[in-house]
Amino acid sequence: HFRQHPFCPARGPSRRCPGEERVMKKSIMKHQDSDSTDVSGDEQASPGVDARGIPLKSDYPEGLPVPALYAIFTTVFTAICLGIAFAIYKFGSTEKYDKKIEVLTAYDLGWVYLVMFAVKLGMFGININLGVARKAAKVNVPDQHVYKVHTPGDTSPLGFVLMESEGDLGRFNRAQRAYMNYLESSPLFFVYVLLAGFVFPFPTFVTGIYYAVMRIVAAVGYTQEPKGRMAGNMLGNLGSGVLEGMVIIAGVKAVMV
Repeated sequence: HFRQHPFCPARGPSRRCPGEERVMKKSIMKHQDSDSTDVSGDEQASPGVDARGIPLKSDYPEGLPVPALYAIFTTVFTAICLGIAFAIYKFGSTEKYDKKIEVLTAYDLGWVYLVMFAVKLGMFGININLGVARKAAKVNVPDQHVYKVHTPGDTSPLGFVLMESEGDLGRFNRAQRAYMNYLESSPLFFVYVLLAGFVFPFPTFVTGIYYAVMRIVAAVGYTQEPKGRMAGNMLGNLGSGVLEGMVIIAGVKAVMV
């Protein structure tokens, strides 16, 4: 079947417009060029990624398993945060804090405080699972998913679809991920604010302001480059960890009284 070209007079099947001939010549030349330049996928890949766009190296350290990395970091970090929280309890308004803890004891609420640490351990396990999979797949941040372009069975597969990382679009993608990082961590943080705030109201107020500022620092840094998020996120998590420490201290004392 032939479709009438808008600038070509009516013709039979054997006639073609000049424009059609030029298009066909370009198509044939392009096909010939692609046949004559048969290069392997590795040679066609951009530096740092394979032929389908996946990074050649994960951002995770090579020599240390992901579970060990998370366990070491979390243990040290939790110990530091618990130490700060205990210092707040010991050198702050201890009598006022103890009176609030007595309320928790009277209503048997210490277990509610302690269960939040169990929830945190559950998140710890989920993050390890994600880290193992991310390292094996070599999918680095800010990418959260890898999309496949459907192609017919008799054609070569196309590259995977990942986030744009360059220019204004790249900065937008990272800014969006920073926003989602904040939303992902907010539910647990808000619960910590409510629980710790009942026993330690003013320290919770100060810690909450500190956390908000550090999350802004993390977002701005992440927008510039993926590793730019690290300082703000770690310092922000320090604030969240201190609240967690206050919750643990209140829960333990309420249960043990």
